[in-house]
Amino acid sequence: MSLSYSDHKISLLLLNGGVGSRLALDIPKQFHEVNGHPIMAYTLIAASKIEAISEIVLNAPEGHEARTREILDHYAGGKPATLVEAGRSRQQSVHRLVKVATNPRVLIHETARPMVTQAMFQALIDHEADNVGYFDDIHFSMCRMDQKTQTVSKNVRREKVFNIQLPQKFDRLTLAAAHKTALKKGVTFTEDAVMVHKMTDAKVHALPGDPRNIKVTTQNDLITILQLNQTDRIL
Repeated sequence: MSLSYSDHKISLLLLNGGVGSRLALDIPKQFHEVNGHPIMAYTLIAASKIEAISEIVLNAPEGHEARTREILDHYAGGKPATLVEAGRSRQQSVHRLVKVATNPRVLIHETARPMVTQAMFQALIDHEADNVGYFDDIHFSMCRMDQKTQTVSKNVRREKVFNIQLPQKFDRLTLAAAHKTALKKGVTFTEDAVMVHKMTDAKVHALPGDPRNIKVTTQNDLITILQLNQTDRIL
């Protein structure tokens, strides 16, 4: 059976409710300007160029709903956007966003990753798998630590672990089922690819990640994206 027109559309779920306390800024980090534009604007600009994204569902830091709306109006290219109250955890926030989404498929991204590009979104949309994300190789050595003694306890082979990046694409009903099961079992996850696999047994396919696709967490990250933006010109 052929897909209806609506089946080709996709909802963008944007995690945008954090305040970035580790950056010690006087405003939530997504409103901090890099090269004259709020950090969250870079994601919106990339998404605005994707015809298949028919709606944006996002949250906002408490008390900053008006500023979030202003940035949406300026950078989202007129795409319909719905603000949803942020949860007490990342997992709860995504759960709330997915319940509001109206399309069969969803993209998950966070505005704290401003190096996302139109091509990254499009590659996920075009991928034949229902559930797919970006996973970057680990480029440094790792180990486990004994937290009580603060001593090295075990080597971690980096070829067996990967940096989980956003954006990710999921079948909406599968993602919703994963969150429902996790909530019922009282299990907490810090992202959705592992959750979907563990809670539903669905396969999540991998695309190669990009080491430049960092999440802004520290002052050093701000310096990094400023330098990258000067050369890559993502706007």
